[in-house]
Amino acid sequence: MERLALIALLVAAGCAPMTPAECVRADWYAEGEADALYHGIRPRFEQVTRECKLPDAQTAERAYMDGWAAGYAEHQRRADRHMWFCAAK
Repeated sequence: MERLALIALLVAAGCAPMTPAECVRADWYAEGEADALYHGIRPRFEQVTRECKLPDAQTAERAYMDGWAAGYAEHQRRADRHMWFCAAK
């Protein structure tokens, strides 16, 4: 039961928006890339930065989307490779 509670807590923490301090330090390209590559989710820049007061939000969003596009392309390559491997069996 404790293990289930810990997993639920970690999942909830992963969905939380960034703090203003985290926003300032963030590598937005890497954030976007990770969202697409590892999580396979749609872009969520606005959701993550809800609490941020970014001085240059357009530049941060552009970097995020560039990273997201690169991560999604790699995600698709891996999925295609997996499908080809499974079909070859």
